[in-house]
Amino acid sequence: MKKIFFFLFLVFNTNLYSQIIVDNVAPYNSATYLIDNVLLGGGIVASNHSYQGEPSQIGWFDAINTNLDIDSGIVMCTGDIFALDPVLGSSFPILPNTVTDPDLLAVANSVPGLIGQSFSVTSINDVAILEFDFVPTSDSMEFRYAFGSQEYFAYENTQYNDVFGFFLSGPGIAGPWANGAINLAYVPNTNPQLPITISSVNSVTPINQQYFVDNQNGLNIIADADGFTTVFTAQALVECGETYHIKLAIADGSDQGLSSYVWLEAGSFYSPPLSITDGLGIDSTYMEIPCNATITLSADGGNGATYQWYDSTSTVFSTDSVVTVGAGYYVVEADIFGCAKLSDTLTVYADEAPTFELGIDYTIPCNTTTRLDPIVTGGLGVNFYQYIWSTGVNDTFIDVSEGTYFLEIDDGTGCTHRDTIVITEDAIPQATISGGGSICDNGNTTNINFNFNGLLPWDLIYTNGSTTFNVNDIDVSSYSVSTLVAGNYGIVLADDVNDCIADTINIGKVEVVVNPLPIAIIEPSDITIYLGDEIELTTDNYISYAWYTVNDILISNDATLIVQDSGTYKVFVEDENGCTDMSNLAIVRSVPLTQLFVPSVFTPNSDEHNELFVIQGNFIKTYNIRIFNKWGEQLFESNDMQKYWDGTFNNNKVQQGVYYYQIDILGEDGEFFTKTGNIQIIY
Repeated sequence: MKKIFFFLFLVFNTNLYSQIIVDNVAPYNSATYLIDNVLLGGGIVASNHSYQGEPSQIGWFDAINTNLDIDSGIVMCTGDIFALDPVLGSSFPILPNTVTDPDLLAVANSVPGLIGQSFSVTSINDVAILEFDFVPTSDSMEFRYAFGSQEYFAYENTQYNDVFGFFLSGPGIAGPWANGAINLAYVPNTNPQLPITISSVNSVTPINQQYFVDNQNGLNIIADADGFTTVFTAQALVECGETYHIKLAIADGSDQGLSSYVWLEAGSFYSPPLSITDGLGIDSTYMEIPCNATITLSADGGNGATYQWYDSTSTVFSTDSVVTVGAGYYVVEADIFGCAKLSDTLTVYADEAPTFELGIDYTIPCNTTTRLDPIVTGGLGVNFYQYIWSTGVNDTFIDVSEGTYFLEIDDGTGCTHRDTIVITEDAIPQATISGGGSICDNGNTTNINFNFNGLLPWDLIYTNGSTTFNVNDIDVSSYSVSTLVAGNYGIVLADDVNDCIADTINIGKVEVVVNPLPIAIIEPSDITIYLGDEIELTTDNYISYAWYTVNDILISNDATLIVQDSGTYKVFVEDENGCTDMSNLAIVRSVPLTQLFVPSVFTPNSDEHNELFVIQGNFIKTYNIRIFNKWGEQLFESNDMQKYWDGTFNNNKVQQGVYYYQIDILGEDGEFFTKTGNIQIIY
């Protein structure tokens, strides 16, 4: 049993339709598959499946979103089923079909007399027959179908009267066709029964046109069928558990030309299962009744069925076909002629008393109200609800502040529901201040941090001890300001969007201290030293030091720097407050020490040893030597250290004795000095 649903839909135009799809590739080329897996629904067991005709004359179709009104199933035709496809199809197939069936010819020729016509069908051609045995599990069987043809609008009331039939035979069946069969394919409510052909259902004659669909403008959806019938239901009474035979057949009348089609709905060939209906005849898996009400249920398993009703505890509480019950879960079994035992289930829901929740207790911001507006379900519905608030109000909602409230709702039947809620206000917001600290007087800043737990946005007034600042509409809970100004910072006032003033008592203040920067000076700052000597560069006392060359190469972290080489130096210092400074540049020049070596005696006696007065020196830029006798007479002068005195004057050797010299030099260290002394000549 299926739950009943109701749909409201709009059809805008035929452009919304999709094209029909057909297929006769495996497994859709198998009669057994098409019957068992496509055609059959519940309550039927089939056997002895067979098909006569060309393979092209039968297959599966999908007509979802077309104007056929059958979603899918089996299609049989007198030509090629692919002619239905607007894209793939082609008309006028010629089939090598030799199948015949006397019943179809007789049915075709029964039509003219029933509709007041005199034409006759001379032969039947292109016959397709699908047949099988089946056993029903109830006292009836049925299936849905539609008929269509390419012959519509051209060959009504002519010999080209394509024909089809559904011939049912078996126990209790007595008809005029082969094996005592009856034909289930006829126009509803006709007596005698009128078989369905283009001449008995059309809009040209017209005849039974209420059952006809003009498809001339829909050939781009379902090709090769200029018209087709509405959907019919073929049905018959049968005996449960007995074996029946059905032959589903279609043929061209008098020619092998234009094709006709029979569409058989998927899953529609069934023997009706057991059903349970309420007093209105509605069949559903789920049924709903009002609060505290009952419902009468009727089980229909067919003629001669016996019943057993079970409740949710599996206890049999009735063997009647009709029972009156309240809410609960029920199972009914029907034994039909002892050949089938069917079962159906039903859940009956009683409309509960109106159901709602005011929700869990909650807190609202201070100085505000909140709305209690519950969603109510159940009972007889919104038009019957009676609201009773603890405040005495009868509206569907109320606006409240802090307090305890209840609501009771009656649906008009005495079924009521009540719920209570407690509303509290938030505690007073809290504002805090943090940050500050010690900074250096070099443009660096520190943050003053404010935190607030009230409802955003909030307003803030704060001070640094000398100046007051206002900040409005702060939309974050944590707010910071940057400062380089010393002072004692504190909150004057903080309040939320509802003007709830924050508690700022005992939160204290934060201090900002601005420390002076250290001043790093190197002593000495400019000095010249001799090669091999060293100098100690110093600065004031600090926490840390970093000595660098002029190229920013770190060379020491000591408090002082010992220097031996020429260079330019600087020092980076940090004091106890973390403040820093980079010193001036200190210049150290390392120069060589000027040296002069003067002998005290020489012997110009031509023995090739110590013949000259040789003066030697190092790091001398300029040089001048003069030699005098004891009377002060200048005997020799030279500016070239490589020009030595040989002990002569005016090309004559001087006398052995002591002579006086004066040497004037300028060293490479930039120092000028004079050296004097005596030189002794010995021969």
